[in-house]
Amino acid sequence: MVQTLDIISVNIWQILISLVNLLIMYLILKKFLFKPVQNILATRKQQVEDIYGEAQQKRDSAESMRQEYEEKLATARDEADGIVRSAQQTAQRRSDAMVSEAAEQVSHMKQKAASEIAQEKKQMLSDVRAEISDIAVDIASRIVGREVRKEDHESFVDDFIRNVGEQQ
Repeated sequence: MVQTLDIISVNIWQILISLVNLLIMYLILKKFLFKPVQNILATRKQQVEDIYGEAQQKRDSAESMRQEYEEKLATARDEADGIVRSAQQTAQRRSDAMVSEAAEQVSHMKQKAASEIAQEKKQMLSDVRAEISDIAVDIASRIVGREVRKEDHESFVDDFIRNVGEQQ
């Protein structure tokens, strides 16, 4: 039984040596392990915070760029709408000008044609009078058997043609 007591017995010196040994191990680990590990952890923590800060800055920058882009896009759309409206107005003005110019040309052509027709009508009437006068003089001279003066007969034919023109 004596042997069993030695195994279970409490030895204070051994406990003290173990505690001192533990204390020395703790100090050595603290000096050589805990501080470098804490420094590494602090460095990593700072790097992570820097990365998150940089990501936040980039996100903010991207958001501001997106807003700027949307504003520029809206401005560009407004400018494009303005350009389209301006082009439509210009095209309408040109179209109106072309239509009025064409109407003026048509009017001018009608007036010219009417003038030419009137001139042709006068020329035709003049030619017809001359021919009728010549024919009437020939007929009258054959009927009467003598020569009628052309001037007398022309005045008679002119009066006749005027009266015929008024009757129509």
